[in-house]
Amino acid sequence: MRYLIPLLCILCGNAVAADAPRHGFWGAIDVGVGRVSLDPQVAAERDTTRLNLALAGGYTLHPQLQLGIAAGGWSIRSGNIWDPSDGEGLSSLFAVARIWPGAESKLFFKLAGGRVTHWNNAAAAADGSGSAYEVGLGYEVFRYAGTETHWYINYARGSIDDYTAADGVKQDEDFSALSTGLTLSF
Repeated sequence: MRYLIPLLCILCGNAVAADAPRHGFWGAIDVGVGRVSLDPQVAAERDTTRLNLALAGGYTLHPQLQLGIAAGGWSIRSGNIWDPSDGEGLSSLFAVARIWPGAESKLFFKLAGGRVTHWNNAAAAADGSGSAYEVGLGYEVFRYAGTETHWYINYARGSIDDYTAADGVKQDEDFSALSTGLTLSF
């Protein structure tokens, strides 16, 4: 009996949260894994599977449309606290739109585009930047007390100008990334 009242409170709170449409300001944290393919003009193509992370936020214009900004990226080579010349990745700053087919839909579409930078901590390397876009799908797997957890799959593609690799070769390159993971939205 002593567990019945807290259980009813949790169930009622979840029912209220489940009926509440998306509104106001929103934020999201994406954590996943991505397969990144780099295709430079001069060097050999590289593929790697690494961490994908993004932070996003914005405003809900309609229960079916959220607009915002996302900052994130993909790790290509992990950094090393004892060797500051280790570490390489792609960072992105995108304008993002999240679109739901219906106000109560669990499925959403993501469209994003903006700036991407290929950075490298090696001494002879120099950052390159360019433009990219990202499309994706998300599906709500859990909702409770104003937070939602989504599974997502995203595909990104772009081009980077004037990236100088660790060997000192300056070149343009194209990239593509396929990522999947979980999003915590609030």
